Amino acid sequence: RRMKARAPPPPNQASTASRIHSEHKSPAETAVISDQSLVSMKENMINRSVDLTVILPSGVEQKSTVQGGKAVMDLLVDLCSQYRLNPSQHSIELKSLGTQQPLSYKPNTLIGALDVQMVLLKEKVPEEKTKRPLPRVPEKSVRLVVNYLKTQKTVVRVSPEVPLHSIIPAICEKCEVSQEHIVLLRDGITGEELELTKSLEELGIKELYAWDRKRETSRKASVSNDAIEKEKTRLLGLFKADGSNSK
Repeated sequence: RRMKARAPPPPNQASTASRIHSEHKSPAETAVISDQSLVSMKENMINRSVDLTVILPSGVEQKSTVQGGKAVMDLLVDLCSQYRLNPSQHSIELKSLGTQQPLSYKPNTLIGALDVQMVLLKEKVPEEKTKRPLPRVPEKSVRLVVNYLKTQKTVVRVSPEVPLHSIIPAICEKCEVSQEHIVLLRDGITGEELELTKSLEELGIKELYAWDRKRETSRKASVSNDAIEKEKTRLLGLFKADGSNSK
């Protein structure tokens, strides 16, 4: 009696065997295959030509074909040279027709690695140079001698060009007098009250008398001893002059 022939293997047996064989490949063999795939992809990107629509800063459209192995910054330089533009004054923007959104890239990114179909050349907007503030002119000031509280005297440095009411706070701080009670006098002899709307230059003075209405009963009380002595000397000189003339 004849024996029946052995049945053939199922159709997927061969594929299963090959799958098992691939699963048992060493990491080194897998890395080699991966590197070969990357090299092949890069070669495809470099070798392929890319058709671009170039939009110039004026809005004019131009057609251009470039190699996929060209870097983005090199493309900018080439296009600016072709259309007589200054690369340092222009920037490049890449878009794909599908999304119309600007593509992100690095200066050395290859054109072939991007899904780019439109290139926009844009003129850079020059940044406004920050204006340096003009050098501040030193404010003119003078030493103002202030007599107060009968025998007290102090010096305040103030501007001679501003009205007196502007320098009252500085005088009050030095003399420890309230602004509500102070009165500025030309001298302690006549008791002439100064106009607060005029400046020291307009009045032609560099010395004045501060009278405190709250602490002093009379304007004459603010006269300093120096002023009294000066007046005595002046009167004495006049008296002597009259006596010598009479002789």
